[in-house]
Amino acid sequence: MNVVVENLPNCITTLRIELEPEKVSVVWDEVTSDFSKHARIPGYRLGKAPKAVVEKKFKKEIREELEKKLLSGACREAIQEKHLRVLSLTQIDDVELADDKSMKFTATLITHPDFQLPVYKGIVVPMHPTEVTDEEIEQSLNHLREQAADFVDMKEDRGAEMGDYIVVDYRGTIDGKPVEELFPKAGKPLSGNDDFWINMTPEAFFPGYAAALIGAKPGETRTFEIEVPADFPVEGLPGQKIQYTVTVKEIKTRILPELNDAFAATVAKDKTLEELRTMAREELGRQKIAGVEARKREDIMRQLLSQVECELPSDMVRTETRRILADVVRENQARGIGEDVLKENEQQIVGGAAENARQNLKSTFILLRIGEAEGIKVTQEEFNRRIVQLAVRYDMKPDKLLKKLDERNALDQITEEILTAKVLDFLAANASVTTVAAGV
Repeated sequence: MNVVVENLPNCITTLRIELEPEKVSVVWDEVTSDFSKHARIPGYRLGKAPKAVVEKKFKKEIREELEKKLLSGACREAIQEKHLRVLSLTQIDDVELADDKSMKFTATLITHPDFQLPVYKGIVVPMHPTEVTDEEIEQSLNHLREQAADFVDMKEDRGAEMGDYIVVDYRGTIDGKPVEELFPKAGKPLSGNDDFWINMTPEAFFPGYAAALIGAKPGETRTFEIEVPADFPVEGLPGQKIQYTVTVKEIKTRILPELNDAFAATVAKDKTLEELRTMAREELGRQKIAGVEARKREDIMRQLLSQVECELPSDMVRTETRRILADVVRENQARGIGEDVLKENEQQIVGGAAENARQNLKSTFILLRIGEAEGIKVTQEEFNRRIVQLAVRYDMKPDKLLKKLDERNALDQITEEILTAKVLDFLAANASVTTVAAGV
């Protein structure tokens, strides 16, 4: 078999393959023999027609069967012979069968990007400290207290002060018209709300909003003007002056529970405050270690990506870009951002998604190449464990999930995810760590 390889842009490779007449003739005779056994030809008993007669009558069908038997196998053999890293076989064409039974054809492949692996062992990464300080424990406990806080009506006969929580009804207009009528993208919250809670801080709602309500008592209505900040993300609104009419309905004080054994028992059943501190220290330690490990891996990939330049398969980039875009749209819609805002920022969003897609794919190819160089593989046990984890996440039986993944041709993707994670663990274990001082 003679194979000529041509590398084209966008990770496309063509193979011009020529098969020897001897090999083709053997398969041709096998196929013709099969047809002879079952062919019904007038004037001949079943299976007794001469070879030449069978070839003449079924030439087209014999050739089609010949190509089925030879072409795919020849492609696999050529790929192995030339040590190509193939993602997919896209097409086979230009098939030529000569009178001497030699056969030529062209196979078009999508291959892995071609690049030189940088040095990947001993990558220098910073290691931030994972010790948990007493101050961090206190912050964690105070956060738990804030979550358990109670809000009670102000008993003093006074107006609202900074630090209070107030409940208000309000309306916002520009030149007498609701804000959302003039600026639909701003949404309803700028135009009005009832029973709205505000924490009286300088930056609450808009800078100056809370300050305008200092001293207001329940039942009191105030009218004031607020200038929209320059960084407000709705075109045309920055610099506009909104007239607000606000009625204070309630003034509330936040009461934090006392930090004692009784409070600890409400957070963790039958635990004392000291035991709660120990639990907080352990959890914060786990979070810090996980964060440091994640940062280590991010830094390793950032360094590897900066050292590799390569083309990427355009179809894969488009597919990954669409996947990222779908995630971005879904996340923004969940946050209440309308389609009009997304449309307005479409170019920026698409550009960001395309760049992320390229980085994701390049990262994967780098990790796969390192895995190949180091002989890192996915075991059946690791694959099965991953399937069980996914089945639990999606509340499905493992065998049913496995079937669905197989139907979607997604099993290789699962294997790839496990493999790239293993390679990243390998890189992290072989990194050269430099200690970073606390607070840096």
